[in-house]
Amino acid sequence: MSSKTLLIENGLLITLDAERRIIPNGSVAIEGNRIVDVGKSEEIRWKFQADRVLDAREKVILPGFVDAHVHLSEHIIRGLVPDDAPLHAWLPEWLFPVYSILTPEEEYYSAMLAFIEMIRTGTTTFCEAGTLFDVESVVQAAEDIGIRGIVGRWTWDLPQTPLRMRQTTEEALKQNEALLSQINRNRNHPNGRDSRILAWPIILGIGTVSDELIKGAKSLADSYGVGFSMMHLATDPASGTKDTVPVSHLEELGILDKNVKLVHMVYIQEKDLELLQQYQVSVVHCPTAALRHMKGITRYGRFPEMLDKGICVALGGDSGNGSNHFNMCRIMYLVATLYKDSRMDVNQIPAETALEMGTLHGARALLMQDQVGSIQVGKKADLVLFDTRHVEWQPLLHPINNLIYSVSGHSVDTVLIDGEIVLERGKFTRINEEEIYSRVDQLSKRLVQRSGLQVKMKWKEV
Repeated sequence: MSSKTLLIENGLLITLDAERRIIPNGSVAIEGNRIVDVGKSEEIRWKFQADRVLDAREKVILPGFVDAHVHLSEHIIRGLVPDDAPLHAWLPEWLFPVYSILTPEEEYYSAMLAFIEMIRTGTTTFCEAGTLFDVESVVQAAEDIGIRGIVGRWTWDLPQTPLRMRQTTEEALKQNEALLSQINRNRNHPNGRDSRILAWPIILGIGTVSDELIKGAKSLADSYGVGFSMMHLATDPASGTKDTVPVSHLEELGILDKNVKLVHMVYIQEKDLELLQQYQVSVVHCPTAALRHMKGITRYGRFPEMLDKGICVALGGDSGNGSNHFNMCRIMYLVATLYKDSRMDVNQIPAETALEMGTLHGARALLMQDQVGSIQVGKKADLVLFDTRHVEWQPLLHPINNLIYSVSGHSVDTVLIDGEIVLERGKFTRINEEEIYSRVDQLSKRLVQRSGLQVKMKWKEV
């Protein structure tokens, strides 16, 4: 039986293809989950006997955004950490008490809430920063809503607390191998249960993992033909060597490679840039979390220099308290403006580059550059349709400037993932959004109560 053909026509296409074509009155032809043609509507419509046609008149069509670093397990306690909580208190005083008691149901609804926010604001692909305990719950949530992504397990071997998260190097590697074997077994079968979901070994940064764990996790990634992610690197100069990434040491360990993704990476030197460039390592910049955590990204960050050297710099939303949102529109706006202001240079990270970071660079960082990130023949049909009959798109003189500087994500109308419409005219096709919000609200309050924490507000409730 042949795949059904879907034709999206009459839209303004921002393709992100090699020529960076923008096509007014454009069409995208989709067979199954793949794009089979892209061009002018008057040329495309006669080539196909479509099973369904979507009229994208007054719509801007973009490739789905890629969020390369998200903590899904934390979204259920978004906003819990007080605005004035010292950074050193975040994990031991606010997050570990919750992390250590999470149930599979809470992890499921936390991930589902995050996925709803991503899709509603145009993100179609994610990379988890490490599910705390029940990865299968996260996979189930992803399958239920239809998003594409990479999952992983929270992995460290040095900290001894909390007890539920303590593990030896051997245990950490065994758990990761079991996950890779379980999740990735159907990766080459389009009709397989987990066809949109892959697993990577994902570990925390220097100070929480041993060299043996780093090398073992990279070896697992290579064995399974997937990527390897390390996070919380180069995050805080005040912490001494604990959280500053010794890129040269990672080179000594033999893990710098084009399938490696390093997250945060604020405090690095010129020699580090050269190593990242040499080994084609990808970096994930999380500006919203960096601002909340006071990392000094505009003073110390060298992300414009990374881009100038051709280093792949993707974007990440980070966490429900560090960033408080997974809205790629807001994240792209920040990278397009922060460095112009701090460097007093209008040429820093143009709007077009910010968009590339949220699409093409994200795809490259997740080793999906041949699958997603642009609207091209042969790629997966992961598309976002924005409704331009919205104040943030008017007037539509320069669509990329509108997208980066004024669009909030509220004008997302329709989203396709793997050729399937998962959000149509603002309505999810697979899930009951209101029921999920109700359950999340109930679970979050009970979770905070079980943890013994209290929500602290400076203003009194009466």
